[in-house]
Amino acid sequence: MENLRNNSVFTWIFPKMAKTAARILITCILLVSLLPANKRVLSIADSRPFVNDVIKGMSYFRIEYDDRALSLSEIEKGDILFTLQINSRRNNFEEVIILSFGCIGRAIRNQLNLAVKSGRKVIVPSIVTIECHIPMGRNNTFLVSSVNNKMLVQFVEGEVTAEMLWREINNAFEASTHFAMTTRTPDIFMTDVDFENMVSARIALEGKNSPNLSTILSLVSKASWVPGLENQIKGMLVDYLKSNHIILMTDVMGTEPDDAQMVRIGQQFFVHVKKPVEEIGVSHTTDSLRYVWKGNIYPRALDVYYQEYRLKHGI
Repeated sequence: MENLRNNSVFTWIFPKMAKTAARILITCILLVSLLPANKRVLSIADSRPFVNDVIKGMSYFRIEYDDRALSLSEIEKGDILFTLQINSRRNNFEEVIILSFGCIGRAIRNQLNLAVKSGRKVIVPSIVTIECHIPMGRNNTFLVSSVNNKMLVQFVEGEVTAEMLWREINNAFEASTHFAMTTRTPDIFMTDVDFENMVSARIALEGKNSPNLSTILSLVSKASWVPGLENQIKGMLVDYLKSNHIILMTDVMGTEPDDAQMVRIGQQFFVHVKKPVEEIGVSHTTDSLRYVWKGNIYPRALDVYYQEYRLKHGI
């Protein structure tokens, strides 16, 4: 009778243990497969001024964050990824996420301004990922979103509105329960963000004097107050880049850019062309510094292309 009872207990427990072990194994496989390729953890001490600036902003707004999970790492294409885990209440996660990205954008801007003035290299992220823990649902919820550092700086400087930034954050959202993980590797992890930023700023800088862009640029100033015009102009700019700069981008990048990359460059181009030439020049300088700091050489194809372009059009 005792053996029968033990066998019954074993028969009841073993399937549950097997299911639990299988779930753990599948979770580990998923986590490993979702890690960015060639990820290399960087020391927080090397970027202490940037991190201290972020913490100062987070403390000012009283945003809860996990300092143990705060990290910097070098991922694909040499991009630097900054990851921050934050906590929100059930009904204010949008505000907390926007404020957190704003604090990080402010810290990036401060460090880049310091680098331009001092001529010294600084370590700041190319991509920022925020993992937000929300006490929602049976097992709570994690929202994860990754954003280009350039958009965060533009948000802090008032060139990108909160609505535009939230749209970008929302488009990149991944949600999960139990633990902070995403279901796919974001496209932004697989590109050289600093390179795209540098190219978009240079095209905008040269485009300010382009006779081919005069019609589009005349509409840019009206984009913020004419309903529906902003998206239409963005589409026109992307089409302009595809028809006029595809050869340039292919020469500079080594391969023909795909539609997603063209859209990202076009969006940055749209933000830049609304600014005075001097401000675009400053943006291009900081973008170029970040690209060169990775050990790259400024692409000669950009200079050659625009030298020939200016001669052709007498600019």
